[in-house]
Amino acid sequence: MFRNNIKYQTLKLNKGDFLFYQSADVERLFLLKKGRIKLVRETVEGQSLVMHIAYSQETFAEASFFSQVYHCHAICDSACTVFSFAKTEVAQYLQDSPNAMMELLKTYAQQVRSLRLLNEIKSINSAYERVLTFFASEVDENFELHFSYSLKDMARRLGLAHETFYRILKTLEQEGKIVRYAQFIKMRPLHKYG
Repeated sequence: MFRNNIKYQTLKLNKGDFLFYQSADVERLFLLKKGRIKLVRETVEGQSLVMHIAYSQETFAEASFFSQVYHCHAICDSACTVFSFAKTEVAQYLQDSPNAMMELLKTYAQQVRSLRLLNEIKSINSAYERVLTFFASEVDENFELHFSYSLKDMARRLGLAHETFYRILKTLEQEGKIVRYAQFIKMRPLHKYG
């Protein structure tokens, strides 16, 4: 996004580390290069609610850009590498570069679309249909789904136990509906299913 145009710090964090705390002043914005980060909000009743899970190559806590304080904790759910940007420098860069602002808006609009679609997919009761629908919605023009996170994380993202997810992958492979590679899954076009 703006990584090549704004200086940033690279942070290496361990599982369980806090990147920021709820109610702390917003001074930095973040891109998760590698790992998994949970955004957790503490309610007034003292409950911890997981608001979002960010995966490799994603920005997160984007609403912080328009806030004085963080509205949740960011907790590393695995070892993480995070790019950290000064909020003031990002704001200045976006004001000076309308093209960069439009690219950022496009990125955020795509993220909103993806999250809404994922919520719809997670409401499908059949785990098999949930996985198949997710793959069909995420493949590119070559019917390939490229991903930068683990299959276990993909299962979490779909709200499935990883054992269930792996069984479905095996079934889809045996049915000839997908072929698995190291960092992508190739899917047969849906209209060819018989």
